[in-house]
Amino acid sequence: MSRNYTIGIVGLGLMGGSLALALRGFRCARLLGADQDDLVCRRAQAAGAVHEATTDTGAVIAQADLLFFCVYAHHIPNILEEYAALLKPGCLVSDICGVKGPLYQTIMPLLPDGVEYVGVHPMAGKERDGYENAEAGLYRGCGFLITPTPRSTPAGIALMKELAGHIGAARMRVVEPAEHDAIIAYTSDLMHIASACLCAHPHAGAQPAFMAGAFRDCTRVADINADAWAELLMDNRRNTIASLDQYLADLSDLRAALAQKDKAFLRELLHTAGENKRELGHS
Repeated sequence: MSRNYTIGIVGLGLMGGSLALALRGFRCARLLGADQDDLVCRRAQAAGAVHEATTDTGAVIAQADLLFFCVYAHHIPNILEEYAALLKPGCLVSDICGVKGPLYQTIMPLLPDGVEYVGVHPMAGKERDGYENAEAGLYRGCGFLITPTPRSTPAGIALMKELAGHIGAARMRVVEPAEHDAIIAYTSDLMHIASACLCAHPHAGAQPAFMAGAFRDCTRVADINADAWAELLMDNRRNTIASLDQYLADLSDLRAALAQKDKAFLRELLHTAGENKRELGHS
């Protein structure tokens, strides 16, 4: 590839900005960025995250051979409705959103003939959003989920695998959108819910002297982007409710064991949890 090959990134916040930084040098491509914030565009271009950045989303879409949407999921159909006609024949379109099924049902009818779509979900992030928190190493060592659609080809999937390797992803998996959403409800959505609820009503006496690794680990993601996560949870609510129901049932069983002084049951539940964690391994 050469600078005749253009990668467009729509949305230069934490995830999009980090993707731009991580993609530098990939196939010697020209990197273009679009963001509604002119200051973000100027900062990203000045820092070398992209070769050019603009608030003109259509201009970036019209030039892209590979186009990433790094914006909230509900914005993508609106952008495609306005600019889909500008997509180049043969363009490969992708997104990095955390919920796939509802998104694809909406956007697939909007794509012109000759345009391919392969979604991805890099399992990475930070508690703080915005371009100012972007970094080239954000995706290093992360899991990288590739979610093909009916508009995906083997060549498009292979390109995403190559791209994942370039940005430093360590664990890749090709998975159908429905399965992706069901598993993510447990591994991500439920974890953020648990962390948020632990901080919803903290103990009145809680202060740093009482906090060790367990508190930090269990509450780290409670410092959350409320707008983004409210959308993600609502988009994946059916799967999230199923995971939440099981979690609540286990909490209820544990509470009952404490109330009834059933040490044997309590020990068995904790033992099973430990075995399961060891089998799952460490991320």
